Amino acid sequence: MSKQNGKIIPVAIFDISSSSVAGSHTLINKTGEGKSNVSFLAFSRKFLEPKEDIDIARFVSDNLASLESVIATLQKADNHKPKEVFVLLSSPWFVSQTRNIVYTKTSPFVCTQKLIDSLIQKEIDFVVEHDMERFGSMGTDGKIIEKQISKITLNGYATNNPFNKKTTSLEISILVTVSPNKIVKEFISKIQKAYGRPKITFATSPYATFIATRDFNNAPEELLIIDAGEETTDIAFIKNHIFLYQQSFPIGFYELYRKISASNHGTLLETRALVETFRLGKLSAQITSNLQKTTEDFGEAWGNKLKESLQISQNFKIPENIYIISMAPFTSFFLSYVKNSEFIKNFISGTKPNTSEVESTLFTSHISSIDPENIDNTLTVGALFASRVL
Repeated sequence: MSKQNGKIIPVAIFDISSSSVAGSHTLINKTGEGKSNVSFLAFSRKFLEPKEDIDIARFVSDNLASLESVIATLQKADNHKPKEVFVLLSSPWFVSQTRNIVYTKTSPFVCTQKLIDSLIQKEIDFVVEHDMERFGSMGTDGKIIEKQISKITLNGYATNNPFNKKTTSLEISILVTVSPNKIVKEFISKIQKAYGRPKITFATSPYATFIATRDFNNAPEELLIIDAGEETTDIAFIKNHIFLYQQSFPIGFYELYRKISASNHGTLLETRALVETFRLGKLSAQITSNLQKTTEDFGEAWGNKLKESLQISQNFKIPENIYIISMAPFTSFFLSYVKNSEFIKNFISGTKPNTSEVESTLFTSHISSIDPENIDNTLTVGALFASRVL
């Protein structure tokens, strides 16, 4: 991690989610003492149209075209050439697993960095072999996006310094996040074509959200992050400020578009405009009532998937503090649903969760923008994440 205090660094931030690509040209001012300010010079988001069936090859091609289009828009609006590029990925662009490694011998052995690295590599190979089939021919090779060790024990005792110590039992808990290397290389190729050869860093959107809220908004030590995208939703568990676990389920706010489209017999493009008009309260009482019912049905379907994911995650206690990030205006919808959810209350001993929206307004003392009314939430956490890494 490089420290560049006193420098102003031009960077590009990209958010590649399930059905949109966003980007920004940003200046990061390293003011010293670990502090930094972020200035947005240009930003853009391009949405892919909702599709009934997803073909992975076409899906990748459409996202690459969107990335190229967003880069062209940024370069037209601002002539800074980024020295570093940060790419945030949401599902389905990665697979993530928490793996528990147990290594024992009858006679004592010395725990070394080489041993730990070899055990972790075996787990990474396992994730690539068993969990990347959905990417077809593009998922035969994996790139590590995140590798977070949450706990190491020797002979049953947790330790922060296991090296060069004798033991008969070594246990490691690690979160492994991997993306298809072929797809990552395609993203890198588009970026290098536009910007030359800047340093490129990949991270998952939930992890960037965790770092931004921890370091710039005093997030609590135990936290559940819900990142609701167009086609998927990612959830992440944080304990003692450690990123322990993340999981995804295949439903996002585009499913609401589909439900409204089916009931109104309109195209998905027309439905997007209708939802925006609904949000602004400019529809007739009858149409508003119909859309309200459809929205409630969607909320129930999304909530059931969330419930299933939380039940699968029973090894992790559901925190009382829940942060939600999504696209406006959907953040407030998801937050309201989670806040009033009976099953989440039951998970956390019958009390209402402490819910918060992760919006750019949380970080106003750290950011500025050419268009402060329309700052993108995910690009904001991406820029703050970048400022912490630099």
